[in-house]
Amino acid sequence: MKKLLVMLLALALCLGSVSAFAEETELKPFLLGMRMPTTIDQMQEQTQSNVTLVATTANGELMVENAALTPEGNIESYEKLIAAGVNGLIVIPASDSVLPRISQMCEEAQIPWAIYMRSILDEDIKAQIEASPYYLGNTYEDEYLAGYTLTKKMAEAGCKNIILFSTALGDTTGGQREAGMNAACEEFGINVISEFRAVPQASDAAQAVESVLTTHPEVDGIFIAAGTLTYGILPALTTLLDEYDRTDVKITMIDFPEGMEEAFETGYMLSACGGFNVTDAMFCASLVVNYLQGTPLSEEPVSIRVNQMYLESVEDVENYFKYCESGVATYTAEELNEYFFKFVNPEVTVESLTELAANYSLDDVVSRHQDIVE
Repeated sequence: MKKLLVMLLALALCLGSVSAFAEETELKPFLLGMRMPTTIDQMQEQTQSNVTLVATTANGELMVENAALTPEGNIESYEKLIAAGVNGLIVIPASDSVLPRISQMCEEAQIPWAIYMRSILDEDIKAQIEASPYYLGNTYEDEYLAGYTLTKKMAEAGCKNIILFSTALGDTTGGQREAGMNAACEEFGINVISEFRAVPQASDAAQAVESVLTTHPEVDGIFIAAGTLTYGILPALTTLLDEYDRTDVKITMIDFPEGMEEAFETGYMLSACGGFNVTDAMFCASLVVNYLQGTPLSEEPVSIRVNQMYLESVEDVENYFKYCESGVATYTAEELNEYFFKFVNPEVTVESLTELAANYSLDDVVSRHQDIVE
């Protein structure tokens, strides 16, 4: 109830300021399109709420199409959004291979688009996409470093034989995370005993680990390269480890799904990397919104890296959920107007937005919002 009241109050304040702001500046109304998963958890609710705020603060609306993060889901969801009349898209591609088709669709519809949480790794596809006048750029994280850092932490904790849960083969983000993991495995002498990809259900993940523990009792670590890919995966795995009395097995994970606090309390969790999920799409959406309001940040596609958080204690988890997933936007309407929107603040540039994204951290959010979060 408390969380609901906070969200309603924030929405009421936002809508009031948006109406006055839109009337004063005569901003163009627009419809922004975004794909979201078919099953939405708390993090994804906050992500969608944050992007909604970006749109509404600029006198627009957000239209969401729910679909799986697969090549087929990508194409179908963005086709539906374009057919529904969106004026711009923010896109999270399942792989580089879907980008030429998405680019073609946006060119035919003559709408701007940008990529979030991803980089284009295929150089030929990258050159093709960046040649399009409707492609504005991407926002991304250093996924290689995340995979390397978390695996190094497992090595420092004594892990030698680990299980990997990751995305489907071909997913560019998962591939980068695994490349970092593999580099650390080679450097520190860690073996990947088994790997599981795009596991649909938490029960399937637990069953997979149970099978591996039975045949390979030497397993002492689990690296979850995409914690939000399988809803409920962390509680399912820690419950299984409890049943087998395997408190020696340590977990590192990218993304901040449910169950982290308990996993840290029981000692299973070493470190979790993420926090970018709720804010990365805000930076991406700002590229499209600035373009739609007639103040594009650049004539060429831009690439903006969003910093990642590392949580390593119960206190870190508590602060993250209090300040980043409590219903209060990661950047408020006032902060969007000051730091994100060139049509409000002419001093907003690619450079200033890039610096803002690079400085994003848990301490940053706490310091900005300690007076507005209860």
